[in-house]
Amino acid sequence: METIKIVLADDHRIFRDGLKSLLSEVDFIDVIGEASGGKELLEILKTMKPDMVIVDISMKDMSGIDVSKQIASNYPEIKIMILSMHTNEEFVISAVKAGVNGYLSKDASREELLDAIKIIHEGGECYSKMVSDNFLKSYVKKVKTEHSLLENKTLTQREIEILKLAAVGTSNKEIADKLFISIKTVDCHKNNIVQKLKLKNTAEMVLYAVKNKIIEV
Repeated sequence: METIKIVLADDHRIFRDGLKSLLSEVDFIDVIGEASGGKELLEILKTMKPDMVIVDISMKDMSGIDVSKQIASNYPEIKIMILSMHTNEEFVISAVKAGVNGYLSKDASREELLDAIKIIHEGGECYSKMVSDNFLKSYVKKVKTEHSLLENKTLTQREIEILKLAAVGTSNKEIADKLFISIKTVDCHKNNIVQKLKLKNTAEMVLYAVKNKIIEV
């Protein structure tokens, strides 16, 4: 197997040293650089071209999400793996939108980490079991909430559709065009949603959708 050149970025020196030591034991991995923060990593990439970077989410000067966006934009050939203690849905979704190729928990085993590096290097994507489990829990909650709203006749299927669209900032005209109904009908449905859920306005509708995982942020 060809050697995979990796640069590490984590602001905890002890963790970085441990990870470097672990990876250095593997014959197909060469840790060619390390950074204590996002800005330092970007400086390194101006002169060094690794196959992959392994980045933490929480760093003092620049978040792993912001760094990943810049790397994905400026160096699309470099694979990006997030290795973080943060495994909740919001962080993972932000990372995926930023262009990362994989997301592992710092609780991942050695075998899981090495497998992920191989998969990502070969062009795949990889997420640790803990991350996948969190996504599954979120999806189940979302489905249960929608089912409950229908089962208890709180909202109709059309009202749930409009709630989802309105909660992500879709205008009444865009909703009307998308669902082939009039703007007046959209207004009527939104008023029904607010009344049925005992909300005060559209802002509270958005908060309700986020809180109950009806939409992803």
